[in-house]
Amino acid sequence: MKFSNILVPFDKSEHAVHALGVARGLAEEDPAIGLHVVDIIYVSEMPPSLGLDANPYESMPPLAVDPDLYCKLVDAALAREKEGMDKAIGSLLDGLPNPVSVQAVNAVSIVDGITDYAHEYGCDLIIMGSRGLGLLRGMLGSVSYGVLRSSEIPVLIAKEPEEK
Repeated sequence: MKFSNILVPFDKSEHAVHALGVARGLAEEDPAIGLHVVDIIYVSEMPPSLGLDANPYESMPPLAVDPDLYCKLVDAALAREKEGMDKAIGSLLDGLPNPVSVQAVNAVSIVDGITDYAHEYGCDLIIMGSRGLGLLRGMLGSVSYGVLRSSEIPVLIAKEPEEK
């Protein structure tokens, strides 16, 4: 099976960088393969990441916030996240002739954000790293496990070699 549109969820961790390297290796086989590198920001994490000093549980309810101001704050947070992604990616994608999209998006959950993005952009493979910290999930983390269970397209878990 040949893949043409690969999604790499990217949280700037070493595991995500490793998964991006695996995706680059596949993309190098054909310059027509599109690569989507996406960081999903979970909506409940938005107030602290927006730089608001107030405790989100003690401040006014979101319905009382000016929608235009909130959109500007969300856009600013996503732009900062994208800058962090570009820094973490560094030169890993330099020289790759493939079409590459690097984005930060928000969603109500990380798993839903990944699967919704894959569906919306017609991705046919998800390559993601795994921390392997979830005891109940066996060797996979909860996000990897969630994506495996809910994705309608193939998911490749790119684990780093043990000697690291």
